[in-house]
Amino acid sequence: MENDRQPLIFTDPETTVFGAFDNAAGQCAALPALSFMGKTVTYGRLKRETEDIARALLAAGVRENDAVTFMMPNCPQAVAVYYAVSRIGAVSNMIHTLSSVEEIAFYLNKTNSRLIVTTDLFADRALKGADAAGTDAAVAVTPLSEFMPPILKLGYAFKTRKNKTKSGDNKRLLPLRSLKKRGAALELPPVVYREDRVASILYSGGSTGLPKGICLSDKNINALGKQIAEAAGHRVEPGLKFLSAMPMFHGFGLGVGLHALLCNGAQCVLLPQFDLGSCIKTVLKEKTNMMAVVPSMLEALLRSDAFDGRDLSFLKGIYCGADTVSPQLEERANAFLKDHGCREQVRPGYGLTECVTVCTLNPIDKVKPGSIGVPIGEMKCRVVRPGTFEDVPAGEPGELLVAGPTVMLRYLDEPEETAKTVRADADGVRWLFTGDLCKIDGEGYVYFIQRLKRLIITSGYNVYPAQVERVIQQCPCVKECCVVGVKNRLLGQSVAAAVVLQKDVLPEAARKEIAEACKKGLAQYAAPSLIVFRDALPLTKLGKVYCVWIEAELNEKGGKP
Repeated sequence: MENDRQPLIFTDPETTVFGAFDNAAGQCAALPALSFMGKTVTYGRLKRETEDIARALLAAGVRENDAVTFMMPNCPQAVAVYYAVSRIGAVSNMIHTLSSVEEIAFYLNKTNSRLIVTTDLFADRALKGADAAGTDAAVAVTPLSEFMPPILKLGYAFKTRKNKTKSGDNKRLLPLRSLKKRGAALELPPVVYREDRVASILYSGGSTGLPKGICLSDKNINALGKQIAEAAGHRVEPGLKFLSAMPMFHGFGLGVGLHALLCNGAQCVLLPQFDLGSCIKTVLKEKTNMMAVVPSMLEALLRSDAFDGRDLSFLKGIYCGADTVSPQLEERANAFLKDHGCREQVRPGYGLTECVTVCTLNPIDKVKPGSIGVPIGEMKCRVVRPGTFEDVPAGEPGELLVAGPTVMLRYLDEPEETAKTVRADADGVRWLFTGDLCKIDGEGYVYFIQRLKRLIITSGYNVYPAQVERVIQQCPCVKECCVVGVKNRLLGQSVAAAVVLQKDVLPEAARKEIAEACKKGLAQYAAPSLIVFRDALPLTKLGKVYCVWIEAELNEKGGKP
């Protein structure tokens, strides 16, 4: 990069998500946008791939405002699919690659989605989900190996020969390559920006325990890209490499690990999944300058001896969020970085999917241990008495409220939940009620205390106890159950279930039945790793299951029965 080159900082959120990427692609066509398994994809190539896939989506019958369900790991074609959906004015419906058949059907029906785009590894499950949905949804499939170097393609083909789709004759199955050929001559529609248009749907939990669709606008996502570039502490510009290990269907992975980089001309080094060995190898080989991690990933990196004697002075930013970073972990990480020649500190932040992701971050020049930072960009924070607009004095705990350009449009088809969560004050400012208990000190630094909502976070992914309980409760052997999170040094939290069995049911038989039900009805990360059998569940004075007591008891025992 020439010394006199002006840094490319994205400044206008009022365009489409594709438009923000296109702005960078126009200025950086020959520069690397992505790196995947050792192969580089330039901005120019990525834009061409994006527009080819956009035509393929048109050939598949997708039109403006249609929902396209995105079920892909981090890979170049996933990035192209994401921007292609925006290019034709459709809506990306982002779901976990480990979603169960039942969950896939739920997401398809909730958004009336008629197309899932996925890779060969997940095609069978996507097809079964489409069948279970009872709709005519098609499944567009691309091989994960498409952008791999030749030698890795061969290795991938050998390793996955038994795992790929066995449904080649299924009429729902549409190879993306064939769709590209069908759409090659189609004309793309003009790029149109509308402030109230839903660009992407991500998912969070609710009082019902069912995932809620979070409707995010182009401006929401673009504003985050602008604010992250401003808050990063180092120039986000051509030449900078970011380790994109967080998945794209996660707000953290999409907003921080992908779009904020690609609308500012930087390079994303993609990992299809977090594997400790490949992550460390990639960091050292690519010399990535920045990375975003969840605490469990950070913990795993610190416990490895693969960095022994290695120089990490190339690291400029290590951002940690999606779960609480303990002071002990923060201290250990900073000592580790110093010992390996890195002058940076881990910078904890905070966010939630209802505002795409990060809304507070510790600034580079003053990291306060134990804090989740200060509001970034145009974001505002205040602490109030829960459920009200009554501010509490500085330093006192209360519910955290967040306002700013990244606050979601609404929940999908849930006006009552939206009205509870996003409310305008007397001045007309829209505030997001986070459901988190926090405090703010005299310098504006926010400190997370605990969650007001019942939620388990394992490896950075949200698990909703009511959803897990519903699956377990369907087992004939179960009388009642309560699902809680227990502390786990590596994962942050793990999922545990306290279960009361029906009369004369043997525990070991019940354990197998529950495990099978969870395997069928839940994503792998949401299934309980601990099942404890009780004669009865403790109740509060109001007759409700005393979940806090169960959680405290299991944590006291170290997550053991």
